[in-house]
Amino acid sequence: MLKKYAQQLLTASLVMTSVSAFAEESTTESTPAITVAGSMAMLTDYRFRGVSMSNRDPSVQGALNFAHKSGAYLSLWASNADVGAGGNVEADFFVGYILPITEKSFLDINYADVNYPGTIKEYHTDFSEFGVNYNHSDLVTAGDYFTAGVFYSPEFAFKSGTEIYLSTTYKFPVYNSIKLVSSLGYTKLEDNEKFAQAFGGDGQQDDYFDYKIGLGADFLGLSSELVWIDNNIDSDANMMKGSVVFSVTKQF
Repeated sequence: MLKKYAQQLLTASLVMTSVSAFAEESTTESTPAITVAGSMAMLTDYRFRGVSMSNRDPSVQGALNFAHKSGAYLSLWASNADVGAGGNVEADFFVGYILPITEKSFLDINYADVNYPGTIKEYHTDFSEFGVNYNHSDLVTAGDYFTAGVFYSPEFAFKSGTEIYLSTTYKFPVYNSIKLVSSLGYTKLEDNEKFAQAFGGDGQQDDYFDYKIGLGADFLGLSSELVWIDNNIDSDANMMKGSVVFSVTKQF
């Protein structure tokens, strides 16, 4: 039977933007010790690392983020999800620390706890992951944004053993608020058998690549993306097939 997995590390841009903006203002006396930010998003498909976590159905997601002036933060994130083990909700929490490097770059060091309430306990869908992200704005030109990250789970979803994920994203301004958005990721599990437990397939893989390419724009206080997302997992399962995804996010 095909084993499914799911995970979401939250809308990373929301946390990084709010925390980095907080860091820029932290030298002023009027800056509060803790700031609160959040977001609501609607998507035609909940995609994470190239795989549909909603079985190619629409998704509604919400995040609430608490950032301290020291750089520490706590984030709560939730979405509807279909991981094939009962239940229909994903509820995660994240703790992390923003370490400034320069005025335009910083490290985001974090821990994620991923949970699927209501799933069958014997499937072991819940898991945790540690991550480090390097973030840099205005890297090549004004208005662009680059990230590179590495993530590690000692026991991935469905008890599929150790997992390593490498990722990079890049946003490049095209015209006014319109940007080219792109990402490339690489997932490695410890062996073919463990990979099949987490992702299915024919048992011949222990790793895969995922990518995203498309356009993003900001308008009327909303952020939107129209992108193509795909992966090279050798499986005919619906959730593994590539698709066009449209999303709209409101930050508050």
